[in-house]
Amino acid sequence: MDIVEPAAWRERCAQRIRELEGQMPETEARMLAAEVHAFERTRAMPPEEAAEFVALEMSRAERARFERRAAPR
Repeated sequence: MDIVEPAAWRERCAQRIRELEGQMPETEARMLAAEVHAFERTRAMPPEEAAEFVALEMSRAERARFERRAAPR
């Protein structure tokens, strides 16, 4: 797997979020990308995949809780 610098990861994630949510302002997409990057599970994914995963989870009627681990690994 390619290692992507955090700033580049967030930028690519924000770009994919904007593609998925065309009406979302760029600043909001960047803030959301930063939040997605803060989670270990999504940070381990390619940024575009992480954006799609979050979009899918948010579109479900009954969402599972999306939370951080209690203690770092």
